[in-house]
Formats: sequence, C-alpha cells, structure tokens
Amino acid sequence: MSSIEPGTTLRHVLPNGMVALIRRNPGAPTVSVRGEIRVGAAMEPVEQGGLAVFTGAALIRGAGERSFQQIVAETEGRGCSVSAGGGVQASGFAGKALSEDLPLILEVLADMLIRPTFPAVEVERLRSQFLSGLRESEQDTGYRASIAAQAMLYPASHPFSQPSGGTLDSVAAITRDDLARFHRRYHPALTSIAVVGDIDPLAVVAELERRFAGWQITDAPEAVYIPDAPPLTGIQRRDIPMPGKVQADLIWGVHGLRRAAPDYYAAMVANMILGQIGMGGRLGEQVREEQGMAYYCYSDIEADLGAGPWMAAAGVSPENVEPAIEAILEEIDLFRQDGPTDEELDDAHAYLTGSLVIGLETSDGIAGSLLGIERHGLGSDYIARYPAIIAAIDHEQVIAAAQKYLSTEVYVLAVAGPV
Repeated sequence: MSSIEPGTTLRHVLPNGMVALIRRNPGAPTVSVRGEIRVGAAMEPVEQGGLAVFTGAALIRGAGERSFQQIVAETEGRGCSVSAGGGVQASGFAGKALSEDLPLILEVLADMLIRPTFPAVEVERLRSQFLSGLRESEQDTGYRASIAAQAMLYPASHPFSQPSGGTLDSVAAITRDDLARFHRRYHPALTSIAVVGDIDPLAVVAELERRFAGWQITDAPEAVYIPDAPPLTGIQRRDIPMPGKVQADLIWGVHGLRRAAPDYYAAMVANMILGQIGMGGRLGEQVREEQGMAYYCYSDIEADLGAGPWMAAAGVSPENVEPAIEAILEEIDLFRQDGPTDEELDDAHAYLTGSLVIGLETSDGIAGSLLGIERHGLGSDYIARYPAIIAAIDHEQVIAAAQKYLSTEVYVLAVAGPV
C-alpha cells in the first residue's frame, strides 16, 4: 500500500493539464470516482438549447469499442456503475466499483470522455426520452414558474435565461453532428477527476496516466464565462395560466452572487436561516406552518462560477396565491431589517458545519467536496478551515448580505397554475 497517509489528498496534474485528486479512505467498501469538465450549457448557441445536456447524456451510449449495451453489461456484471451528464457550467461523470474493478471503471470513463461514438440509433432513443421528459415538464407548474422567472431575471443572450434541458423545438433539431461538434470542446485542461476509496494513490496515478495521458488537444481550452446580468428595475411579474391544475407554484427571485464573492458565506448563512433550515427556515415556518398558506415554502441560492438567482418558492392553492406572495415579501422585509436571532445564527452555524462532516462520511461525499475545492481554488486546507469560516459569520454580516441582495421593491415574480 502507498506511503501516502489516509485523509491526505494527492493532487496530481497530468501532462495534458487534467487534474487528479486522490484520497485513500481505508475501510470504504467501494471506490468512488467523480469528475467534471468545465464545459456546459453556458457555451452552447442560444438556438441549440439542451445541446450540452444531450451531449453529456450521450457519452455512455457508445464509447471506444463498446456499445451502450456492452458498457452496461460489463460494468453491472461486476457490480459497478458509470454515468455522465451535462450541466450549465460544467459536465459531470462518475463511477463506483470495488477496488479491484477500478481499472475497468477508469477505462470505460476514459472511452466515454475521449472516444464517444454517438451511435445514431442511441441518439434517437435518447432524444425520444428527452422530448418525453420535456412534455411532462411543460405540464408541471413548478417548472413553468421557474423558467419564467429565469427569463425575467436574465436577458435572452445570458446562459441562465433558458432551461438547460432545452425546449421541444431545440432538442428535436439537434443532430448527431452537433453532439460530436460540441464534444470537441471537452478539454483535458478543463477536466478534474477525484478518486476516493481503499486504494493505493500512486497506483491510481499510474492508471490515470495510462488511460488519460493520451488525451491530447492542440487547441487552447475555452473556459466557461458567465457574465453578470444587467440590474433589475422595478417589479416584473408573469402569470402562466395552466387550466386543469389544482395547485399554483410561485417563484420570487433576485440576482444572487458568485461563489467567489467575498460575502458568499454571509449570504449562505442568510439563506439557510431565511428558507432552508428545519422545515424551510423562516419562510417555511411562517408561510407554511404558522399561516397555513403553502404546501411548501423555501428559499435557495445558486452561487457557482456565475452569479445565479436567489429565489423563494412556494406551492399554494389558487385562492392563497396573493396572500402567500404578501407573506413571503413581509418575511423577507423583516429579515432585511432585523436579521437573525442569536439562536437562529447558532443553529445555522451548527447545521452548516455538521453538514460538511456528514458529507465527508462517504467516499462519494469526499470526492464531491474535492471537486468543489478544486473548481473554486479553495486550497488544500479548506475542509480544516471551513468550521472557523462559518463560525466567523456574525449578525451584521448576515444583515449586510440580506440588504445587499434581497429586495421587496426590485424583483421578479412568476406564478403558474389554474386560471
């Protein structure tokens, strides 16, 4: 076994620029592999919505010398799994296996990333599945409210303005050549892979070199760029009538912040208290529990390479749409003015710190954390520093973040449901 101590992450950069993050986790029953290529829907043409997601999902449908059926049979026959998919700011891939089967998983994943074949029959099967899913989504009030809010928050040319899965028209028009062309934007220098389990880190490095070192692209990598959206003005509202529905879904939204923003942690704590912890934070407690006006109510913040939205969402009966909107705005306003109580702040500190610890109890959770640390350049000691970072967020910082980003005078509001 390697001399590298358990709990120590080996960071190795292959000659082609691909970053490997390897950690020995003794006693883990399986080895987890997680990776990402920082190429996503943010880089696709506006008229080809869904291209990145389609491409990512198609990687497993045939790669190297293996067909889709052979990939499934060979991996599942050994109790292993592989997967891949596209996203907005990155495309991901993953695998899980017993330690002795890790070479097989890395071989298959390398084929998927470097040598996908995009068989025409499989592309059409996948397209059919996507179109079926989109038709179902078109009938979902929450989905319709969400895409309406995105369209108001961001201009049409912005990567966040359209659903990453595309539309019925755009997905129907994507060709196999489009998939192959978009795949050529995958680049080893934009790729990170994390391998965690009861492994020999140096042996894993050798296997990664064997499988991925030949991935050579002469063109310079094209990094994802997410521009800031122009500021909102006033209140924008859109109502989407959906006859026959019995529930309305509403989304209130403002522009959020990037993960790299100095006040990211203050905003994260603020969101946890406002709409996450317990049954949905203050919003869930007041709008759902105390006033009984919503089936669910929470808030969420999307902070990554780009500044995503900060949203509050609720599912309500049609007669409670306006009262629920009023209650949400009132709660946001109170939070902006007064901030959290000492008890709420302590609870948020404890929850966020505890969540990190729980997430590191599995090899898969560790691999995901390592990828996030690499993506955002947080440093090898980030996990050790994290509790102190969270504990340092005080009442004034939370109020400052709430007042900077949240507003009851400038926002978007989307409501989808019965007429």
